[in-house]
Amino acid sequence: MNGIALNPLEYLLGSDEGPKIFETEEKAKECLRKYGWTDEEMYWLVFEQVD
Repeated sequence: MNGIALNPLEYLLGSDEGPKIFETEEKAKECLRKYGWTDEEMYWLVFEQVD
């Protein structure tokens, strides 16, 4: 609301505007590397596992 996130977590969105789901954490990191993220930057990210 007004540019302030109520939840401190943000999600990588897919083309359908829902959360993008990867098979493994490493596949998610590979995707982020393609967009220029470094391993040091990803250290601070939270990867959630869903069933």
